[in-house]
Amino acid sequence: MMTIEPETRNEQEKRSHAHNRFRRAKQILRPLPRRANLHRWPILKWFAKAARKSPYLWRFGEREVRMAIYMGSIIAFLPIFGAQFVAAFFVALALRANLLVIMAVQLVTNIFTAIPIYTFTAWTGGWLVDLWGLPSLHSGISKAAYNMVIGGIIVGIFFGFIVDLVFRFFIFKRLSKSVDVKRMLKS
Repeated sequence: MMTIEPETRNEQEKRSHAHNRFRRAKQILRPLPRRANLHRWPILKWFAKAARKSPYLWRFGEREVRMAIYMGSIIAFLPIFGAQFVAAFFVALALRANLLVIMAVQLVTNIFTAIPIYTFTAWTGGWLVDLWGLPSLHSGISKAAYNMVIGGIIVGIFFGFIVDLVFRFFIFKRLSKSVDVKRMLKS
């Protein structure tokens, strides 16, 4: 007859720590669109049926998540505040990216961060237009929008790269795999 050994204090702490981490992640991800609550989102509900039939939108494979990180970062820094979720949804459908991750990245640009982010992307875009010798627009609003788009794409790629590196280190650490930084920077 086998007896069940009581858990050691270390095992209890590990399980408690893991439980707290999952609970925190669920609290953060709760307001984002999921397969079960997609019908509640104002514009996305029109496409809920198509999204439920697309299993790749809900997969957390490395390819789907990395695609969502990069494309979501670019969309988040483009000057389309208010239409970001819709644009991210269609990009996720077209490129077969993870919908939850691409929507989560859109939360970087919110009411409190929009003005500083768009000011920074406009400044970066203006600097890059001058540096690269790109054709410049002469009127005020179109020049600012042009600079914000150029800056948004570049800042989005850079932000996506940083988030991707953090994601890879986090995932590889959790899976107890060795991390080959040279190989990571090549891909």
